Amino acid sequence: MRIAVVLVCALLTLTNAKKKKGSEWDELETLLENIDEKIEESREKATPPPRLEKNPCADHVCGWGKECIVDKSGEPTCECISKCPPLDGDPFDQVCSNTNETFPSLCELYRERCLCKRKSRECMNKANAKVHLEYLGACKQLDPCTDELMEQFPSRMADWLFQVMRELKKRRELNNLEWEELIAEAEADDEKKHVYPVIWKFCDLDIKPHDKHVSHHELIPITAPVIPMESCIKPFLENCDVNNDGNISIKEWGKCLGLKDGEIQERC
Repeated sequence: MRIAVVLVCALLTLTNAKKKKGSEWDELETLLENIDEKIEESREKATPPPRLEKNPCADHVCGWGKECIVDKSGEPTCECISKCPPLDGDPFDQVCSNTNETFPSLCELYRERCLCKRKSRECMNKANAKVHLEYLGACKQLDPCTDELMEQFPSRMADWLFQVMRELKKRRELNNLEWEELIAEAEADDEKKHVYPVIWKFCDLDIKPHDKHVSHHELIPITAPVIPMESCIKPFLENCDVNNDGNISIKEWGKCLGLKDGEIQERC
């Protein structure tokens, strides 16, 4: 329950921050657009709009710590980001790596990884060529994951997934009518209370690529925020990969989180 509250609060904080930064600018932009439209209205018919050339980097996606650069031949290419965005001093921007080193931000961590992989002179430590995100926040001494905590973890995780899903439903942020109907059904049926949220989270994580499997990389959005409070989550989820192929199937996921064969359903 404690974790669910923290996760939901974090989600709401990010949403509110976006609204605060956007509302005032949206009003100003609308006013300016209306003025511009009146001024340009009479010119549009007489003057054809200029032909805009598409930026080669517009649809070119680069990974964390990288940015798209147009090379000499006009082709988009990914390079280590020259400079990460400035920070406002928020301690929650910090991240802890798998080498137990605190970085100022996620961008700085993956910029360092990129520089070291390419053997750049700016690389601070050659070993960082394989560095990756462990969890959000500065590195700290984590509580040990005992056998007892590991045994209790499936029910704890299923419970806070239910709490998170229910809160998202209240705020109309599930973005899927089927999930809203299923969580409403689960709220009225204790047997389904821990079934639908478990399946929902699997589908929520199965994004890149959407292949009905969850890779260890796709687990980062759920492990990174939770590890500081639940040190069992990473070893637990890694153990869900029964055949050790680097991916977790819906069957492996469901079994791992305590679902019966008849309860594991493909809904992605």
